[in-house]
This record gives sequence, C-alpha cells and structure tokens, in this order.
Amino acid sequence: MQATQSLATPAARPAAAPAARRRRPGTGPIVLAALFALVYAPTVVWFVERWSMGVWWHVHGFVVFPLAFWLARARLKSLPPEPPSSSALGFLFLAPAALLQTLDAMLGFEILSAVSMLLSIAGLSLLLLGTRRAKAIWFPLLFLGFAIPIPLFVARPIHLALRQVAAVSTEGALSFLGYDVHREGFHLRVGPESLEIADACSGFSALMAMLMVGLLLAYMGRARLWRGALLVLLAVPAAIAANLARCVLLSMLIAAFGGGILDTAVHPVSGMFTFAAALGLVLALERLLVPRREVRS
Repeated sequence: MQATQSLATPAARPAAAPAARRRRPGTGPIVLAALFALVYAPTVVWFVERWSMGVWWHVHGFVVFPLAFWLARARLKSLPPEPPSSSALGFLFLAPAALLQTLDAMLGFEILSAVSMLLSIAGLSLLLLGTRRAKAIWFPLLFLGFAIPIPLFVARPIHLALRQVAAVSTEGALSFLGYDVHREGFHLRVGPESLEIADACSGFSALMAMLMVGLLLAYMGRARLWRGALLVLLAVPAAIAANLARCVLLSMLIAAFGGGILDTAVHPVSGMFTFAAALGLVLALERLLVPRREVRS
C-alpha cells in the first residue's frame, strides 16, 4: 500500500502544475490597459471638462462610466465559468477607432476621439473576453454612448425647440394661475418683471438624463420590449413637465421678489429640483408600465 501511494503522488503533481500556469495572468491585458490610458488620457480630460460645464448641460456624464462598469461586471459574474477566449472581431472596432483617433489628432475635433475611445472599449472587450462574453455586455457598451456630449450643431436646434415649449407653456400656466403675463419670443413679462427662457431653462440636460434613466430602468427591469420602449419615450414629456414646473416656480418668485433672486442659490437649486422631479416621474412611470408580475427572469 505504501508503494502504491508513493507512485500515485508524483503522478498527481505534474497535472497540477499546468493548471497553476493557466491561472497565471498574462502581461497582454496590462500592456493594452497602459496603451489605452496613454492614448485616451486627453480624451478623458475633455470628457470631464464638458461634463463640468454646469447642471444645464451634460452633468449626467459623470455617472455613465461607473454605471456601465457596474452593469458589465454584474452581467459577467452571472455567467458560468469558461476558459479564457479571444475574438478577432475586436479588430473590426479597433480599426475605425484608430482611424478616428488619427483624424482627431489632425483636426482637433475632440468628439472624434470620444467616439474612438468607445469603439476601442468594444474592440478590447472582444479581444479580451471573447465573442460570447462580450456579447453578454452589449447593453453596458451601448450605454457608454450617453457619456458623449451632443455636438453643438445638433444640440442647438433641440435647445431652441425646448425653449419654445417652455416659454409657451410657462405663459399658459401663469395666465391660468391669474398672473398678468405677456410673451415675446423667449421673453416673458410677469407684471413689472421680465425674464428670458434661456438655454439653461430649456431642460436639455434633464431630458438627456431622463432618457438615460428610462433606458436603464427598462433594461434592468427586463420588461417586455414594447413596455420598455414606451418608458423611454415617456421620459421625454416627464423631463419637459419637470422643467415647466421649474420655469413657472421661478417666474412666480421673480414676480414676488424681483429678478435679483436669480443671482442667489435659488437658480441652481431649482435646476436640481428639475432633476429630482423628473426622476420621480420616470420612476412612477416605471412602476406603472412594468408590473413586477410581468418582469421576465
């Protein structure tokens, strides 16, 4: 018996060594991460600068990358273990990413580098995770698109349309409440005081943030497709309604205390109120549209 054990023990040891070697992490991912950080460090700085322009613009961008990372990590942890794999399909994303980064270096149009960065993340996901696992995190990868600030030539018409809606709706609401109000374009006169529905009052940032929240809730709730799509669409009037409430409230405060109140903390705080009110409306819509008994496992 002792001789048999001594023969079995050495035979088992060589089998364990390859397993240990397979578990040893390679230097490839570390090199890729360092190269990615080197190439896109200026792009990250640009992202932060654009997100920091104020609560009226793209402040929601600060939460996009953390949320996408959390969603991707949770999805990957839910998958059964499998051997490491890689997919050459990643180069279909890395090639245009390199082209856009080169064009950005020549033109200085930062948004090209931003798109290049997101394409690189998708390509590296395929290279490092394989097709199956990269496919499993398709939503977090698409969700990263909310981090890119909308170009001004696209955002400007949206701003103008939202300002028009806010001005007309505020005039109607104040008139309904008994105020003496007159409107000329984006300018409102409430009694002796006047105010302008400027870009900061358009509700653009709240609209983008609520579209993001609606899409996120539809995905996490795993609702039926039509319910999820309806939730995302209804996030638009929810954001507009919240911004309208803000404009009406500020107009009433200006009529009562004068235009100087906009130079106080009331103005920025009212912007946070818009986000909170819109978020409450979207969450209420999600409860109505996605009954828990219909959530798919």
